[in-house]
Amino acid sequence: MEWLLAVVAAAAVFGVLAIGHHAFWSRRLREPIRDDGIVRAVTRDGWQLAMGTRRPRGAERRPPVLLVHGLASNRWALDSGVASVSLAAHLAEAGFRTFALDLRGHGDSRRPPHGAPPWSFDHYVNEDVPAALEAIRRETGEEQVLWVGHSLGAVAGMVSCQLHPERIAAIVSIAGPMSFDVDGRVARYLRRGALVDGRFNRTLAAMVAPWAGFAYPPAAELAINGRNVDRAVFRRLLANGIEDVSGPLFRQLSGWVTQDVCRSEDGERDYRAGLSSCRQPALFLAAPRDPLAPPEVVRTSFEKWGGPRTYVEFRRDAGHSADYGHTDLLVGRNAAAEVFPVVSAWLEARSRPAGEGGE
Repeated sequence: MEWLLAVVAAAAVFGVLAIGHHAFWSRRLREPIRDDGIVRAVTRDGWQLAMGTRRPRGAERRPPVLLVHGLASNRWALDSGVASVSLAAHLAEAGFRTFALDLRGHGDSRRPPHGAPPWSFDHYVNEDVPAALEAIRRETGEEQVLWVGHSLGAVAGMVSCQLHPERIAAIVSIAGPMSFDVDGRVARYLRRGALVDGRFNRTLAAMVAPWAGFAYPPAAELAINGRNVDRAVFRRLLANGIEDVSGPLFRQLSGWVTQDVCRSEDGERDYRAGLSSCRQPALFLAAPRDPLAPPEVVRTSFEKWGGPRTYVEFRRDAGHSADYGHTDLLVGRNAAAEVFPVVSAWLEARSRPAGEGGE
């Protein structure tokens, strides 16, 4: 009996220390986004979505830019509280009105309506995207947006170009995978159960944030080349930009990776096959140290794309400071100097000064 009491007491002490650790570092590393406010979008199934907006600094260009984050993330990754690694802030400086969307269950869109079921990828493109596009039209009067998506946000953009073609003028796909290596690292991890379903991502990320940058475990390297990120930024990304993953979404994406498919939850729509029908101009960005969306995967989407397209790879031997990974395309040490200008220049070439052709 004494040993049982000792175990219970030790567990209680550990629990109290863990809660204190989480609370202290979550507060210490909190880095709010310094945008110009929140625009709300209401979906048909009752979710209240948040879009952080930035107004243009300088001569305005149209249409506005919709930025969409990836899996297990939120808008912080695209519009961080660290100004030097905020793609949204960079685009605002280039003259764009930006809207950084928190998809349902993420960031400032976490609170579900009463009785809402867990969501899949299809909820993003069928519910969240139309609501966001309508809110931007209401806010700006613009019928179209320029889409900038990272990872799953890029996939959502490529699918939205199929489902809502009249509303998207052009798309930047940053490390967006729509084909998968069934024998690759990610698929092997999934089959072995080495990747948990993500229901506790936010808590776990906050717990390990203080030690970010001291070690680089292989599983973490799937999502980011930590050696290419300043430690202060890395810590704040973990404390502010990581989100849980819903069960249906995890199972759907696991099926994509292990079967090399990219389709709707009911199997009725083949999203990858629809790429050839897209006519919007598209910019595809890839990174050589990205196991989630390696260059050959990004090039597959690039080659299937039906509209004008451009491909850029951020690797050291192409003159960049490092071989980029998946998320350091957004928060890497030199992303603001090497990646962001490629995005803004490409968007500028596919936009117009405010007052021309739509005012």
